[in-house]
Amino acid sequence: MKEETPSNTYKWCNLVLVITMTVLMIRLWDLQIMRGAEMRKLSEQNRVRKIKILAPRGIIYDRTGKVIADTRPAFNIYVTPEDIKDFSQTIDGLAGLLGWDRDEIIEKLKAMSGMPPSFPVKIKTDVPMDEVAKIEAHRVYIPGVSIQIEPKRNYIYGQSFAHAIGYVSEINDEELNNKKVYKNYVPGDYIGKYGLEKTYETYLRGTDGAKRVEVDAMGREVRTLDIIEPIAGNSLHLNIDLELQLIADRALENKRGAVVALDPKTGGVMVLASRPGFDPNKFASGITREDWKAIVMDKAHPLQNRGIQAGYPPGSTFKILLALKALEIGVINEKTTFTCHGGFPFGNRVFKCWQKKGHGTVAIRRAIVESCDVFFYNVGLKLGVDRIHEMADIIGLGKPTGIDLPAEQKGIIPSTEWKRKRFGEPWYEGETVSVAIGQGAVWLTPIQLTQLSSFVANDGKNFKPQMVNRIVLTTGEVVKSFPPVINADVKLKKDTLRIVKDGMRAVVNEPGGTAYSSRVANVAMSGKTGTAQAGSMDKGKGAYLGDHAWFIAYAPSEDPSIAMTVLIEYGGHGGSQSAPIAKAITESLFKVKPVIKEAKTYENR
Repeated sequence: MKEETPSNTYKWCNLVLVITMTVLMIRLWDLQIMRGAEMRKLSEQNRVRKIKILAPRGIIYDRTGKVIADTRPAFNIYVTPEDIKDFSQTIDGLAGLLGWDRDEIIEKLKAMSGMPPSFPVKIKTDVPMDEVAKIEAHRVYIPGVSIQIEPKRNYIYGQSFAHAIGYVSEINDEELNNKKVYKNYVPGDYIGKYGLEKTYETYLRGTDGAKRVEVDAMGREVRTLDIIEPIAGNSLHLNIDLELQLIADRALENKRGAVVALDPKTGGVMVLASRPGFDPNKFASGITREDWKAIVMDKAHPLQNRGIQAGYPPGSTFKILLALKALEIGVINEKTTFTCHGGFPFGNRVFKCWQKKGHGTVAIRRAIVESCDVFFYNVGLKLGVDRIHEMADIIGLGKPTGIDLPAEQKGIIPSTEWKRKRFGEPWYEGETVSVAIGQGAVWLTPIQLTQLSSFVANDGKNFKPQMVNRIVLTTGEVVKSFPPVINADVKLKKDTLRIVKDGMRAVVNEPGGTAYSSRVANVAMSGKTGTAQAGSMDKGKGAYLGDHAWFIAYAPSEDPSIAMTVLIEYGGHGGSQSAPIAKAITESLFKVKPVIKEAKTYENR
């Protein structure tokens, strides 16, 4: 066997060295020349990170410039998967340090599994200072955890404006998949989910900024390289009056109901209050499962905006519509009378009047003032359900008003055609008797009834209700304004309006009027009370819960600048429960002192 000489060994070593150097040179050429730009980018990303700076949402003002909703700084906790060295160390350490739910943290990380590992995942929002201090003190032991100071929505008056302004909450998967609406949103963003926050999301959101920062091996910021400042969202200037809204909200406390008030000459919504309510700040801070469950399981339905989403029989407030139609087409006149003995026999039953002893012989003015049911039973039969429906349709009752809030509901104004299509049955005159006093198949929302009082106040004209007056840039420039939009404009006879207006004025300002106890000193308020049979039973106890209390009004009677509807669910009598709320609003608006000595309440209807 031939032995290998030292020279041969040297040659083999040289060959291996040449091959190795050639491979290294080729690899170096590939990395430096062919893929140089890509490698530089990856290297830069390991050292430099782009962080989004959230833009503050636009401020919301009332009609006098008082702030209703703004933003405040909040400490939010993020976890960046790329910076985690030991998963258990970081996640268990964070959960153990603050007593957080470990599974909840993991769930949020899994939800963002489709994002790049350098994408920071928001774990907690609006963390209190003591927890922030703990995290800062232990940052070295929980790599990948960071704290960002970000703007958080702040609802100054809590639930007083909850249904009007709404709330913001974290965007969900369904919304993220709706690229047509939420094109530029990413997981963790907060969006308007309800009320004005939802309607005007695109205006309120603003434009996020960004900064490039250098980070160390643990993902901690070392220095800021450059920054693009965020642009705050546009401001909303509402037609809402803060003082009047708070009065209405306090009056509804511990009740179920709604108050709607607007300017009858423009449609600007001055009050939109609904109870029971909820605290929108809980949503802005990241609502807990327990709080969310408590809200959705509440049988009183606090998320329902009763002003625009809940339908009720309007009771005797509906008599104003019958009076307008009957006078306008000559079915009755100012001197037409009917006799009330406390009941109205029709068919095989007797339809009762609220006044058991009867009102005697009454004409239209007194029938409105004292709310005589028997008078309007007769008027309803003379009109017929289709002409009642026709008048309601002209005014806009039973249809959405078009208010700039989501999920407004329509009402029901029955007709012969409506019943045929819905039930396949003919209409019976006995049903018209019930409809004539706002019972039976008639269902309306409070805001629709406000359209009725506005229609009378404004001589046959009403407007689309509008929450927002204008949208303004941070520079003060008006982006968009909202001029009045006419919903109904009917040329009524002067006598028709005179008779109805005279009756509504007397309801409040003359002894015997059903809301006389709610007259206002130095300001004439016109109105109509209503007590509607709810037809609702407490299933657990089988007990009747009571009647709904209504009051529609406008003031001043001579030149109205506010039209109102007050509803108290199961409140009883409109004159004793709802009219005083309208009185308080009127006194505040016109800065008058309340009547010291209250008169006896005469009404039940």
